[in-house]
Amino acid sequence: MVEGSPLKAEETKKKRMAQGKAMGIEALLRWGTEIGICDFAPSLIPPSPSSSCLGYSLFASHFPDAGGRGLGAARDLKKGELVLRVPRTALLTSDSVVRDEKIACCIKRYPHLSSTQILAVCLLAEVGKGKSSKWYPYMLQLPQYYSTLANFTDYEIKSFQLEDAIWVAEKAVKKAKSDWEEVITLMKEMQLKPQL
Repeated sequence: MVEGSPLKAEETKKKRMAQGKAMGIEALLRWGTEIGICDFAPSLIPPSPSSSCLGYSLFASHFPDAGGRGLGAARDLKKGELVLRVPRTALLTSDSVVRDEKIACCIKRYPHLSSTQILAVCLLAEVGKGKSSKWYPYMLQLPQYYSTLANFTDYEIKSFQLEDAIWVAEKAVKKAKSDWEEVITLMKEMQLKPQL
């Protein structure tokens, strides 16, 4: 490979992205610790002071054969054992985000929106806050694109070849578009960008 070649540049870009994701996960785990998220250690064993909210029962990792990032067991776990504590204040929900008076005021004018639509708008509002958002470290970890049924292209839908599967996929796409169109006015009113 020649120095400065497109292959070398692509390889360097991939390494930087991998390093950035690793640093992002570390920042996310530090943030989780700060807001009270922890994997549960039995009361007999004091948890070791750490910059990560995980390590006793769980660890964050990348599972390429199972869809990507996730949590793995760091030790043998017993059925029914509590392994992760997440305080309600750490959850990003439509209820928690509408504590912002500006967001709450706007959303009240659209009572017909579903909780999913409200949560999507609230998420975009938080993204718009950038680093000042309480959930910024979490939002940095969100995927930039999705491969869910509602995001399939016409070509991907037709590749199902079975009429029932095509019908379900087309219905999912129509529902997603309809939901999106219903929140566009609210998003414009809130001056939100329509993407992460």
